[in-house]
Amino acid sequence: MEFRKDYNTLIKLILLLIAVTVVTFAVKYYFQPFIAIILLLIITNPLYNLMVKLRLSPKISAALSILFVNIIVVISIIYLGNSIYNVTLSFYKNNLYKIEEFITNIVSIFNVESVSGKSSNILNTNFIKNGALSTGEWVFSYFVANISVFFLLVDRRNIIDYFLKLIPSRVFIKIKRQKKNLMNMFVIEIILVLISTLEITFGFVVLRIGHPMFLGILCGVLDILPYVGTIIVFIPIIIYNIIVKQYIVSFGLILLYILVQICREILEAKFLGDKLELHPLLVLLSIYIGVKVFGIIGAIVGPIYGMLAKEIVEDE
Repeated sequence: MEFRKDYNTLIKLILLLIAVTVVTFAVKYYFQPFIAIILLLIITNPLYNLMVKLRLSPKISAALSILFVNIIVVISIIYLGNSIYNVTLSFYKNNLYKIEEFITNIVSIFNVESVSGKSSNILNTNFIKNGALSTGEWVFSYFVANISVFFLLVDRRNIIDYFLKLIPSRVFIKIKRQKKNLMNMFVIEIILVLISTLEITFGFVVLRIGHPMFLGILCGVLDILPYVGTIIVFIPIIIYNIIVKQYIVSFGLILLYILVQICREILEAKFLGDKLELHPLLVLLSIYIGVKVFGIIGAIVGPIYGMLAKEIVEDE
């Protein structure tokens, strides 16, 4: 008993870590719509509340809110896809000779037979099939997320009452207390995306990159994905400038990417630390470890564990 009393806090933290790990892996591998549900719920909830205040029925309010968000998503995807296609086509037409020269130089450096052999091996695999299956899974997950959000909006009260029967009221109060912190995390991520977008757009303007506004916004959208977001845009632009022998611009783009990433990490740790009342170093470590262990979803799970762990320590 004395041992349990002395190490009570540590035991609770370990149990919390196990619970968070199990839930996160379960969500990551067996319930992909979870993240889409959270994002859709956060975005549609204000619209739903507004429509209910205008005396529309809950079901109509939920349906219209979800429909409006989906229309915005579809329009954004079409616009981005069309813009990317036009930019790529324009680049290819204007630099066809330079691209062919660059490819010829690359082929002369490497073994042609080896390259073609590897290419055929890639084509002979199920790469395209797996890509189609993965896309189908994401579309289905998004569809499930939309249906789930509809019922969460309409039957919110009944769902909360059901969970109150399953978990102790003291635990539910703690979860509800963390709702504000989760909203703060969401707002902070939006602010960080806007800051990154402005930094990248300004950098592209200074470096005289074509279509700086569009590319900056595209980077901002992709910046939601930690560590793998903006690099998707930067790498092709860097390679392009190497092809056209603009080495100073390529070097400038590399420095810009590093600068944006450093600023984002520092600001994220600072903002989250202030809002969640956690030390910035703890926030930074929780994000880093979370991403390493769980992948992209770990950028959210890490700080959440930090918040819950802080709650346990303070209660003790």
